[in-house]
Amino acid sequence: MVELFTFGINNCYVLSGEKYAILIDTCPERYANTLFETIKHKNITMLLITHGHADHIACAKYISKKLHIPIAMHQKDQILIQQPSAQKMSALTPLGIVMCQKVKHQKPVAFFEPDVFLTHGQRLEEFGVKGRIFALSGHTDGSIGVWTPNKEFFVGDAMMHISPLLKPCIYHNKLDMEHSFYNICQSDATAIYMGHGKPIFRQNTLIKSLKLQYKIDTNCISMGCRQHIEIQKKKK
Repeated sequence: MVELFTFGINNCYVLSGEKYAILIDTCPERYANTLFETIKHKNITMLLITHGHADHIACAKYISKKLHIPIAMHQKDQILIQQPSAQKMSALTPLGIVMCQKVKHQKPVAFFEPDVFLTHGQRLEEFGVKGRIFALSGHTDGSIGVWTPNKEFFVGDAMMHISPLLKPCIYHNKLDMEHSFYNICQSDATAIYMGHGKPIFRQNTLIKSLKLQYKIDTNCISMGCRQHIEIQKKKK
């Protein structure tokens, strides 16, 4: 089961298994207690961070301490906890220019040490939910997503539903960002859950048009997508 909670322009998700659940991302610090009160009875076993930008990690320390749960993220984004501007960002849209300046002048959030470093293909059963980690670098070096057996795809800021373009407004590595965006578009996800904006479901015309725009070209598929395809083949 998937539950979406929006705080300002940030989305947080609770992904539940039969008994336990994980929290995917947090929100700006001013919403910390509201987030805690919302999720405190949901048997959450882990906080999973899709990437290290402040608007996604600002409440991480608070939530971790209140719920007594580990924090998990990709190691490449650990530096952003203390140095928010360590990965130089570029803008894709006019809004992105504003966002780049915000990241550049962002103050560090309350410091925390990640308890778990996640890698592509890693399974989440030990935390009570079914799913795999999916590498989605580009927006940041350590951007990751979660793919579930129900074909739900949690993609963080590798896709943003704040404009018809859907691409991230800002990015650290443009080629990687394009690869990750391509992989999301070409996946057979039934639902795509993003860090900003409403979820997109399979029947959405935006996804259909994006699939036509991004015609399959195996030379453009990143290693992460190839590995994902192999995982699906083995299941069949």
